[in-house]
Amino acid sequence: MINIALIGASGKMGVHITKLISQKPQLYKLALAVVNQLAIVNELVKQTAEVVSTDHTLLKDVDVVIDFSSPTSTMLTLKHCLHQQIPLVVGTTGFSQSEINSITEASKHIPILMSPNMSLGVNMIFKLTELVAKKLPTFETEIIEAHHRYKKDAPSGTAIKLGQIIANARNIDFEQHAKYTRHGVNESRSTQDIGFSVIRGGNITGSHDVLFIDNDEKLTISVEVNNRDSYASGSLTAAVFLAKQKPGLYNMLDILDL
Repeated sequence: MINIALIGASGKMGVHITKLISQKPQLYKLALAVVNQLAIVNELVKQTAEVVSTDHTLLKDVDVVIDFSSPTSTMLTLKHCLHQQIPLVVGTTGFSQSEINSITEASKHIPILMSPNMSLGVNMIFKLTELVAKKLPTFETEIIEAHHRYKKDAPSGTAIKLGQIIANARNIDFEQHAKYTRHGVNESRSTQDIGFSVIRGGNITGSHDVLFIDNDEKLTISVEVNNRDSYASGSLTAAVFLAKQKPGLYNMLDILDL
């Protein structure tokens, strides 16, 4: 059995992770659930976690921490994980470059698995996108992503990751070639542009399409997550994997051995 601390336990992802933990008590134990406000904690979280608190300083005596919160909260989690030498699974997105640098530096001292998307299927699309970007270097690329109305960051962390994979595969600068908007811009498309289109509405869990476009054909790689249990299951798989690792920065491809 693996002892888990869950940060952001009252959020959408936190509730789904808690549900899976409660269904497999022989495998997982939710020792600590850290939430924003005690008054709005889901009943399942209260019933499953040994301790429910808003206090990050309680992070100790667990095998691994899973964090699905906010960049500010995650950086606080990182501080306490470093102090207690606890492996950390980061599912939070929307980090600044400075925050990413801090996470990378911390991974020299503790195991950290960081992924913008914990779905195993989505991580397969990461690898496929890299392959196609390398093998079809002249094809123009567009990324379309859709999420529920409440998602705050746009494009999604997964979409950004896909764009970065394309840029790295083609040895171009991502920030220079990423195109987030074309409104009012009087210029034609550069072949090396990586275009992003964002859809927000309803209760869409998550959908990503990567388009590789030539004059004569279009190749589309697509993945759609039907519910958050996919992310939750991947997160728990990541936690079991990370608890056994040495310090370093890992991602879901390490679990898939890709």
